[in-house]
Amino acid sequence: MDLFLATCQGIGLALAAGTFGGASGRRGPIGFLLAAAAAIGGAVLFGASLATAGHPAWPGWPVGAVIAVFTFGIVNGVVAGAHARHDGASSIGIIVALGALVLAALSLFVEPVALIALLAIVWLGSARRRRAQRKYEGLRVLR
Repeated sequence: MDLFLATCQGIGLALAAGTFGGASGRRGPIGFLLAAAAAIGGAVLFGASLATAGHPAWPGWPVGAVIAVFTFGIVNGVVAGAHARHDGASSIGIIVALGALVLAALSLFVEPVALIALLAIVWLGSARRRRAQRKYEGLRVLR
């Protein structure tokens, strides 16, 4: 496996680790522990993906951790918002966790699919940020 495919596989596995960790929608200390676990999982999986292809694993550790934490933050916000809108009775966390497992499986066999998933996560994060900025757009404080 060449470096490009190993990198794509590592990206996909790190995205899956961050998505799986963020599927709970938990905040506070438990959310921090889940984010740390996602970072460690993303780092290990990205490094292992590079190592199994005959490349050094160490470059994958920081990249995998950053991708996993970034993904965790976006997915956790989406799931927490869904839980808040549906009084915690939403099963979106289970659906997101299953999606993470599917992404991990696809990343193992069809490596470039991870690039599409990465673009989707980046787009979702930027769309959420734009929407949050627009929320208070017309409000001003008159003194």
